[in-house]
Amino acid sequence: MALIVPEPQIVHIRKFLELPDDKIEAFLDALAKAGPQFNAPDLSDEVSTRLEISKRLIGGIVSVLASLYRTWDGQHTPIETFVDQEVYAALKKAEVFSGKNVEAQWAKLRKFLIAALSLESTVGTAAKAGYVHTQHERIFVKARILTDLRPIFHQNVSEKPEAAVIVHMLRITQRDTLGNKTEKYFALDSNDIMAMRELIERALRKEETLKSLMKDAGVTILPPKFVF
Repeated sequence: MALIVPEPQIVHIRKFLELPDDKIEAFLDALAKAGPQFNAPDLSDEVSTRLEISKRLIGGIVSVLASLYRTWDGQHTPIETFVDQEVYAALKKAEVFSGKNVEAQWAKLRKFLIAALSLESTVGTAAKAGYVHTQHERIFVKARILTDLRPIFHQNVSEKPEAAVIVHMLRITQRDTLGNKTEKYFALDSNDIMAMRELIERALRKEETLKSLMKDAGVTILPPKFVF
């Protein structure tokens, strides 16, 4: 399937091509020094602290890079081939370049794209981390617990109940990889609530242990975001 350049990306790329060479070099340097980030917005925020360039433009270009990286990553072709063939064809079809100096504009953008897409520890990580994190059949979105009191009625329901039970209804909202949301309900009692609390606390302790081990091994654990 041929690459398609969305209209918002066309606007950002045109604005980017107006930057002087030193600004573009500074952009690349900031990308290289940003460190691993969970997603494109996080990478954009980190890069923007190092540059005197519009934050909106930085976010737009980082989004372009992340999108291109994800497309290229599964192709097993050299970056130069991907950029020269697929990316160039898509940009020409979208009429991104303006004026008569198309070759100069392309040469400028080509150099940047090849250098930026080669930054696997920053651009590559931001492009893939959130995707890898959410590749599951069911992904947790949110939860709510609704607590009910259920009286135990006598045979004669007009009589005042002398006993009752408490039921906690756990409602979990989940989504699939396409973004379709569904809800599941689970009835819990106080024993279940305490068991879940122990499981959650144990999972958090295991996470801290793994973080410590990975830190010693020089591996950065990326903090997940609430929405991805």
